[in-house]
Amino acid sequence: MMKHEVDMSVNNRWIIMLAKEGNESAFRELYENNYEMIYQLAYRYSKSQQDAEDILQETFIKAFKGIKKFDFNVSTNFPSWIYQIGINCSLDHLRKRKKRKADQVGSLTDIHNEPKAQDPSPEKSTIVNQTVSQVKDALKILSPRQRIIFDLRHLQHRALKEISDQLQCSQSTVKKQLQRAVSKLRNQLEPLWREE
Repeated sequence: MMKHEVDMSVNNRWIIMLAKEGNESAFRELYENNYEMIYQLAYRYSKSQQDAEDILQETFIKAFKGIKKFDFNVSTNFPSWIYQIGINCSLDHLRKRKKRKADQVGSLTDIHNEPKAQDPSPEKSTIVNQTVSQVKDALKILSPRQRIIFDLRHLQHRALKEISDQLQCSQSTVKKQLQRAVSKLRNQLEPLWREE
């Protein structure tokens, strides 16, 4: 199994080296091996198939334009490298969309769409709708960067180092952004907790 992993690593390295030289088949293989991961990332933040496809396209355009700068000594592997580009493209998209009225951003907004065990009473349904509305409003006060960091840490359970590597910032910056995000959400949602 270890030899297989080494062979895969050598094969991936060879494909990346070919792509760096402009080989179209190598580009295609890198795309085919990674497009699903980037599409899922993009869709998770955009909540739109069209926007996710746009982010996917932008991510691979940036990756292929910058592939000559890919450094095996700096980047651990191609998927991590392109995932970071995907996060940056998603952040750019969220910043642009913030200027428009955003209805859904981030995984927490899926709370309302989860299947219910049974039909709630009208009273419970009203309470759930109000709670979902308050959670969505609370998420809107977070900056796009805070939303992504909050999501990566608390919903995807990523390590602080992994988040800092992907966003190309220090772990202390990630911690500060997380603390600010949690504080904002707590202040926004505290009245809701008191009502219960």
